[in-house]
Amino acid sequence: MSSNRTVHSDTSTLKMNSAVQISCLLLVLGCLLGSGHSQSEAEFAAKSREISQIFGNPSVDKYTKARNFPKLIAFYEKYSSRLHLTAQEKNNIDNSIKQYRAQQNHQVDGVSAQGGKLFDVLKKIIKVIVMVVDSTKANEERQKT
Repeated sequence: MSSNRTVHSDTSTLKMNSAVQISCLLLVLGCLLGSGHSQSEAEFAAKSREISQIFGNPSVDKYTKARNFPKLIAFYEKYSSRLHLTAQEKNNIDNSIKQYRAQQNHQVDGVSAQGGKLFDVLKKIIKVIVMVVDSTKANEERQKT
């Protein structure tokens, strides 16, 4: 009978070790995901400030804004799910980005087309994204306090 108890005890210990190992693994994964999320928060905040400083500042000239427009697109594509946009705003921005890329790919004498009607559309898009970025930052600041 004592051998039965030993086998049962060894099985219980093995199950307990597995449970402890799984718990430790889950704890480590939770910490990694949590720190990744906080890094993402810090990165989002830094990129938001950068976008606002370039595109939200009326003293920045249109050439600087045009030169940094790829940064704005990259920001939008990476963080669009965090920006509080209506379906219509998102659709308009997506369409404008497609038009912008098509225009950039269309070259005349080896030079991308510039300015024109699309630049006016992009100004509106920039205004919407900057407004949403600013309101998102303000909401996140309020939630911290």
